[in-house]
Amino acid sequence: MTDVSADQIARELRLTPEHMLTLRALQARMLRRDWEDERKPSARSTKQDRLQRFVAAAINEVLTSGALPTALAEELTAVTHKHFLDQLHGLTSLAPTLAQKVHPRSASVVILAELITFSPWTEATTWGPAVRKTELRTAADDLTALRKTDLDAMTNEFESLMKALRRKSIKWGRVAAVSVIGVGAGALTAGWAAAPIGAAIGGTMGLTGAAAVSAGLAMLGGGSLAAGGFGVAGGTLLLTGVGGLAGAGVAAAGVRYSPLGSQAIAGEAVKLDLVARMVLADAPDRDEKMRRVVESLQERLNDVTDRIGLLVETINTLKQEKAATSAENIELRARVRDLEAELIETKQAQTTLELVRERLPEKIIA
Repeated sequence: MTDVSADQIARELRLTPEHMLTLRALQARMLRRDWEDERKPSARSTKQDRLQRFVAAAINEVLTSGALPTALAEELTAVTHKHFLDQLHGLTSLAPTLAQKVHPRSASVVILAELITFSPWTEATTWGPAVRKTELRTAADDLTALRKTDLDAMTNEFESLMKALRRKSIKWGRVAAVSVIGVGAGALTAGWAAAPIGAAIGGTMGLTGAAAVSAGLAMLGGGSLAAGGFGVAGGTLLLTGVGGLAGAGVAAAGVRYSPLGSQAIAGEAVKLDLVARMVLADAPDRDEKMRRVVESLQERLNDVTDRIGLLVETINTLKQEKAATSAENIELRARVRDLEAELIETKQAQTTLELVRERLPEKIIA
């Protein structure tokens, strides 16, 4: 039996900067079509604002990598300071050509997983009727390395997962919001508060200030851009050595563990389920690779379970302290409320991981 590490599987599924640009272009195209079809003025205005920030952040993200082919970099740089519509056209016009060039098939599967799980709107706005379905089909057709059956197979699995999550009273929109544009740090936030989000995740590692921001954003992107960590996507963040978002917080009881970490883990687990099913079935050492994926999910589940235990213990301790205090302690009450909210989010992440872990077979039957 071949000894396969989780890191090796993640490397095999890693996207290049050009692949990541393809993903951003396809996502922007989905958003554009939805915005253009929106008829309600308030929703249209909201979607335009989100789309505008998305496009600017996505272009900045891929240019910052410094690893794009010169011609592509120059083409994007030329529209950087132009009007929003010029930027939008410059990015979305690249989608068909870039998608046709995506190889191997595994890269196309990772991109498709990101598109299927793409949930950019808040609860107040949703995809227009049939827009998402139509755009996914168009994207799958453009990604010529895919098989004809890949989109239907992945969509069916995703819908099955969504039904299972709803039975557990978990809304995918809330889980997916944290990874609104995949795992790229800049576009993940679509221009919204990237530094605070980086700091929140960096804080789970016991870091503060600039170090927390830098480390947190590196976690979201799977590593620094210069180090080649640009293309961790499709749930493979959970396979890598830096994937233990929950575990990092468990190490220090005094460190605030943001619910963002829990939601990120849950969202990435769903993507990993889609990617593993479609890609590993073709691998010569598929059983060993699937076993490694399942083991990695179990490690993340153990991390989250440990965090739940720590949260419950800390909440109980703080409540006892509050009860023993004669004067009302506003700060202590706020701390308990924060931890209780975090506990809810972390339990939802635990449920999602358990669900995905149960659905993924350790062996693939051909």
